[in-house]
Amino acid sequence: MIAAFFYDERFTRDASGTYYSTGAVPYGALARYLEHFDRVVVVGRLGKSSGATRTVASGEGVEWACIDTSTLSAARYVSVVSRRAREVLARVDCAIVRMPGIIGPIASREALRIGMPFLAEVAGDAFDALWNHGSWKGKVAAVPMALLNRHYIGRALFATYVTSAALQRRYPPGGKWVAASNVVIGMPSTDVLHRRIARIDSRVHGATATLGLVGSYAVDYKGHETALRALALLLRSGRPVTLRCIGVGDPSRWRARAEALGVERNVAFDGALPHGAPVLEWMDGLDVCVVPSLTEGLPRSLVEAMSRALPAVGSRVGGIPELLHPRWLHRPGDHRDLARLVDALLADREEMKEQARRNWRAASDYAADVVDARRGSLVREFKAAIVDQARAARSRLPNAARTS
Repeated sequence: MIAAFFYDERFTRDASGTYYSTGAVPYGALARYLEHFDRVVVVGRLGKSSGATRTVASGEGVEWACIDTSTLSAARYVSVVSRRAREVLARVDCAIVRMPGIIGPIASREALRIGMPFLAEVAGDAFDALWNHGSWKGKVAAVPMALLNRHYIGRALFATYVTSAALQRRYPPGGKWVAASNVVIGMPSTDVLHRRIARIDSRVHGATATLGLVGSYAVDYKGHETALRALALLLRSGRPVTLRCIGVGDPSRWRARAEALGVERNVAFDGALPHGAPVLEWMDGLDVCVVPSLTEGLPRSLVEAMSRALPAVGSRVGGIPELLHPRWLHRPGDHRDLARLVDALLADREEMKEQARRNWRAASDYAADVVDARRGSLVREFKAAIVDQARAARSRLPNAARTS
C-alpha cells in the first residue's frame, strides 16, 4: 500500500537530488509511516536553499512530488496544489495531511471528493500562527484559515495531535485520535539529571545566569520581543543574565531590537544548529529555558529542554501548560510577568532543582518509543479501515467485475 503525505513544509533539493527539511519533516518523521506502508509520496513546497541548517528528508521508500510555489499568486497556488493533489491521490491508497497550512486542507478536499480516507496530523493552531505572524496579511487570513483547518480535521477518519487537550478543543476530531508529539527524543538519562543538579548546586550567588530561547528568527510569534524586553528588566533590577537564541533565519532585526533596548552585550544569536545532539549540548549550557511564544502546538524545543532536566518558564498558550508546572507560566506577551518568574526561579536554588527533576520525569512521556507506540497503534487501525473500505467496495461490484 502507498500513502501520500501533504504539508506546507518548504523542502530544498541539492544537485544530487537529495531533499532537505528545515527540521519539521526529517526522514524519521516519514519513516514512521514506512513501518505500515510500502511507500510514502511527499507533496510540499519546493524552495531554494538558504543558509539555514538543513535536515535530510530523503531516504528509502520516500518519493517526492513537491511544487515550486515561489512565483504563484494566491489563486494560482490553490489551482496548482489542487491539481498536484489529484495527480498524487490517483496513485496512492490513502493520504496523511499535516496541519495547520493550506496544502493539507486542499489535499483533504480532494481526498473527500474521491472517497479516499485520510489521517490528519494536527501540529499547531492555524489561527494563532497567522494572527501572531507579524503582518496584516496574516491577521486577515487567520479566521478563514482556522475555519478551513477545523473543517477538514473534523472530516478526517483518524487524527493525531501534538497536544493532549489544547488543540483538540479548538480543532475537534471527527474520528478516533491519539496524542502523539512530533518531537524525537530518547528516554531521558539519569546521568543528564545528575549533571543538571550538580550545575545548579555549583552556581555561585550573583553569578551570571544563561537563559535560552529556541525559535525561528523569521516570525514574531516565538516571543523574541517578549524575551528581550524581559532581559532588559532583569538587568535593570540587578539580576545578571544573558540570553542565547538559536533558530533558522536572519536574526538582524532582533539584534537591532537588542541594541535599541540596550541589552546587545547580553544577547547572543547562535544561528541555527542541526537537530539532535548539537541542540541538546547547547541546552546543557543553559540555566533556564524560556518559551515566551504567542502561539504553539506542543513545542518540541521545550520537550528537548525538559529531557535535559532544564528548568523552564513558558507562556500560557497551546500545549505549554501541559508541559510545565502552573507556577512557571506567564501571560503571553507580558515581559514583566516573564521577568518576574525568571527572577523568582533563579533566586531559589531548591526550586530550580525541583523543576529540573520534574521536567526530566515529564519528558519520559515524550520519548520516541512511547510516542511511536501510540501513533503506530492508530496508524495500524487506519490501515485496517482502508482495507475494510476496499473490501466493502469490491463486495458491491458485480461478480464479473469482482473476479476480473
